[in-house]
Amino acid sequence: MAAQGKHPLLGMRDLFEEENRRKLRVQNELQAALALCGYRTVDTPVLEPTDIFLRKSGGELASQMYSFVEPGGHQVSLRPEFTSQVIRLFLQQNGSLPLPVRWQYAGPVFRYTAGDTGQGRQYTQVGAELIGAGGPAAEAEVMATACGALTSLGLRPLRLVVGDVGAVLGLLRQFSLSERATHYLLNVIGQLRDGEEHLDAVRARAEELGLLVQGERQGMAALGQHLAAVDATEASTFGARSATEILERLARKLQASDDPGQLERAMQFTGALARLNGAPQDTVDRARSLAASHGLDPSPLDTLDACVAALSLHDAEDVEVSVDLGLAGGLAYYTGPLFEVWGGPASVRPEGNRRMNGVRLGSGGRYDGLVKALGGSDDVPALGFAYSLESVLDELAEAGALTDDSRGGKRALVAPRTPAAVAAALRTAASLRLGGEAAAVALNGEVDEDSARRQGFVAIVAVDEDGASERTWL
Repeated sequence: MAAQGKHPLLGMRDLFEEENRRKLRVQNELQAALALCGYRTVDTPVLEPTDIFLRKSGGELASQMYSFVEPGGHQVSLRPEFTSQVIRLFLQQNGSLPLPVRWQYAGPVFRYTAGDTGQGRQYTQVGAELIGAGGPAAEAEVMATACGALTSLGLRPLRLVVGDVGAVLGLLRQFSLSERATHYLLNVIGQLRDGEEHLDAVRARAEELGLLVQGERQGMAALGQHLAAVDATEASTFGARSATEILERLARKLQASDDPGQLERAMQFTGALARLNGAPQDTVDRARSLAASHGLDPSPLDTLDACVAALSLHDAEDVEVSVDLGLAGGLAYYTGPLFEVWGGPASVRPEGNRRMNGVRLGSGGRYDGLVKALGGSDDVPALGFAYSLESVLDELAEAGALTDDSRGGKRALVAPRTPAAVAAALRTAASLRLGGEAAAVALNGEVDEDSARRQGFVAIVAVDEDGASERTWL
């Protein structure tokens, strides 16, 4: 790595007072909006045992984590997200909390990103978790809360995009593929929704992973037929194994692999499903028709249908809701409906006519298996979401809705006119602070107005030995 010198690491930012004040104000306003919806604050350490984040987060997140062995010899990681920690905190209460639990949090998270910019290796998440609540009403509450806090800042209109990883899995499992092949299709669904032209790349990758082995399967079948003929005419051995043993081994291998034709049909279906997006009811109806055309039971889509219906009961003013069956989420622990909240102007990508939703401000979803994965005795329904505070700030600035408060601007520099006036200047500064005004005392007596202005002061208060003072606005 090249020497950083006086610069921070790529993807990590220093903040001056004005930026920091705006960031804290927006964070506080988001958290106040979440509190109005009943979400109480919790905080968690920035450093945790690595295992907590790995149990259900998936390989993509694992590859982005900052992990190392601490001096005590334990493998630890900087927090890449809050949800696993919040569930760990929930488990610590040993079932003593009345359900559902509504918690919110805010703080920095760390994820490595490759590239020259290393954009966003450290950013701030503000989020909320609803633990112990199943069903569409809970999903609708979380989605409406996620949008409501943003609109309270003045960010509108918003676009809420809803998917359902559980529904997609329920449909894919009807192709009777191996779990490995099924999850491969789930993992590439985001790639497939970008256009049919990506199907060849997905197919090629499946071949590399040994999921699509048409030629090998035909070869094994031919070899099996040959060995069967040999085995029927003479007692032969091939190395350490007999022809019968080799035949049995081939049969086990053929049985364990996925049928190439079925995998290809599942791949075609996944591609078509991934490209379904638009108005909620219309998109769900088209997904049902697509499932039926492939001979599948469309009932896994019922959860998505119910979620959208429950969401319609909320007064989501200035929020455009759509369904995207290609939305599969970036974390492996999602089990049901999931969503993204977008701001900024939408656009249509020239190639493929797919609508681009602008700037993603937050995302979340249902993760009913995480409590048990982290040590709970039973599955507990749970879901939540998190914003990227930096994305929210950027979007507020873009929308002209990022305003400064004046608290940081009311700063006075108190200057003793003579060395004998220092004590009086200190008393004057203390009096100003009691009145709510920020004040610092000039350390060397003489005050340069230009320098004071550049230091962020708005006034100079000159103080005499007897305590008399004169204010000059800068």
